[in-house]
Amino acid sequence: MLRVLPFLVVGFLIVAALIGSLNYSSDTAIYECSGVMTAPNNSSGPITLFAEITQYRWWAFWNPLDGLLRLEIQSGRIPTVPDDPSAARWFKTGPNSSRPAPFPGLRFGSPSSPNEREDVFGIDRVESYLVLYLWPKAGETVDLTEAGQGQFSTMSNSLKFKLSSGATFNGNCKPKNN
Repeated sequence: MLRVLPFLVVGFLIVAALIGSLNYSSDTAIYECSGVMTAPNNSSGPITLFAEITQYRWWAFWNPLDGLLRLEIQSGRIPTVPDDPSAARWFKTGPNSSRPAPFPGLRFGSPSSPNEREDVFGIDRVESYLVLYLWPKAGETVDLTEAGQGQFSTMSNSLKFKLSSGATFNGNCKPKNN
C-alpha cells in the first residue's frame, strides 16, 4: 500500500491541475460601449452596446485565438448572421496551416429552417490591441495573418468593428460593474 500511495498522490495532483487549467483558462469582462453605428447608406445616431470580451490565458494553447468578443445592442438584440452549424469552417494561422473553427455561440431559429447564429468575433492579441476577426461562416476560412475587421484598445478602451451586415461601430467603452 505504501508503494501505491505516491502514485495516487501524483495522479490526484495531475488531475487537479488539468481541471484547474480548464476552469481558469479564460478571463471575461463586460463593457458598456457608447458610439455611432453606421450602416451602408444609413447613419444612425448615438447607440449603446454591450461587449463581452473573453481572453484566454497563455496556457490555453489548444486554441488558435486569444479570445472571443460577443455583442448585444442597446435594445437587447444580439447581431445575427445566417449559418449552417454542421458545416466546416477554418482559421488560417500561417502560410500553410489552418485550424478548424468550431460553431460558436448561440444559435437562433428552428433546426428545419435556415439557421442563424450570433455574429461573434475571434480575438488575436497584438500588444495593447485586441484585433477582431469575424467568425467564419459555413465553408469559409478566416485569415488570422491579415488585418482584422476591427480592434479593441486595452489602453483607451476604444472599440471599432464591422459586422457581417456591413454596419460599422466606432465608440468608447467602460467596464460594466457586475
